[in-house]
Amino acid sequence: MKKILLILCLSSFLFGLDINEAIDMAVKNSDKVREEGYLFRQTQSITKSKLSNLMPKLDLGYIFSYNIPGNASTYFLNSFNITGKYNLYNGFKDYYGIKDSKESEITQNYILQSSIADVILQTKIAYISVLQALDSLKIAQESKKLLEAQKQKAQQFFNQGFRAKNEVLSVEVLLANANIALKSAELNLDYSKDMLSTLVSSSINPTNLKNINAVTDIVFDKNEILEKILQANPDYLKLQSLLKSAEFQVDIARGSFMPTVDVVATKFWYINGGNIARTTYGLQSQARIVFGWNVFDGLHTHYTYQAKKLYYLSILSRINQYKKDIKNDINKVFNEFELAKQQYSLASVSLKQAQENYRITNNRYVQNIATYTELLNAQFLLNTAKTNIIQSKYETAIAVSKIDRLLNTNSIHSEVLGEE
Repeated sequence: MKKILLILCLSSFLFGLDINEAIDMAVKNSDKVREEGYLFRQTQSITKSKLSNLMPKLDLGYIFSYNIPGNASTYFLNSFNITGKYNLYNGFKDYYGIKDSKESEITQNYILQSSIADVILQTKIAYISVLQALDSLKIAQESKKLLEAQKQKAQQFFNQGFRAKNEVLSVEVLLANANIALKSAELNLDYSKDMLSTLVSSSINPTNLKNINAVTDIVFDKNEILEKILQANPDYLKLQSLLKSAEFQVDIARGSFMPTVDVVATKFWYINGGNIARTTYGLQSQARIVFGWNVFDGLHTHYTYQAKKLYYLSILSRINQYKKDIKNDINKVFNEFELAKQQYSLASVSLKQAQENYRITNNRYVQNIATYTELLNAQFLLNTAKTNIIQSKYETAIAVSKIDRLLNTNSIHSEVLGEE
């Protein structure tokens, strides 16, 4: 395991870290996943222990006593015994107990898969956030660079007497704001980088992260999402498994109303006092069938049975509520996805228009035709268009990641070398 992690870390430094490698590292280093894995192994051990209920029981005993019979002399009694016991019938409690334990294994496995899915979603969002923060930083750097060029040009025009001093001052104010925005972008990148580093348990260089594939052309059928969730989502499958387990627990509780039948055999070996013990105290080797039936136990069995039935109904209600809630979740994330896609489409057109507008306005400003206000407005529109396209691109990716979490699928990948 350590060698695998070392190889992943070295490859991330040499060739860049892609999103699937980050996910693998995060899952391997997640203490939550590790915890659920141990609990899953615990349920497997419990199931094996429950299987022993179907096996016969064998006990070895030793008796040493000082006996004073009523009409006999005192004597010491020393004996060894072996007692074997096998249950023939107990209302099928052992049978349903084993089925319940096996179902608990399935439940815990779904909990484990759910924890893995949560870590995957967290890693995707963290990875995407780093890419978004890195692109935002580039925009802030470009904005500052453009303002510095504009300041130089404004100062030149002022020195030549073509422009007033307020143009230079206005650009200086905007440049100060750009420095603040740049610092904010740097801090945001550091925060996103630290979040991803914590998840993968390794230091991250944002510039080494591979870009993700375009997801703005992905199409989801809203009507099919719910059906797929009910087939593959580990959260829902866990609830279904809990319902089966609750049903088995009702069967176990019902078995407490039934009689029990056991076969018991005991073999004694006496060191001394055996003759008197066999005739006086009944300590003889014997085989017997023991029949038992609980007639009254203070209504303990009755209320235990009622409690298990109520628990079953509670799980059934939880499943019904989950189906209602998941429909709202589907609507929410689907709307986020569609909105981000539309914003990306509009932002793509706006970016081309803003770039052309800035090019024309900047040329006019250099020729002393356009005013500095027109140039600043053109730059503002360009920065806004760049920000919008980046934001919509990564919001679309995050929305797809959330849909993947619901469907237990993976639609986010890093770009392959040579891919546009």
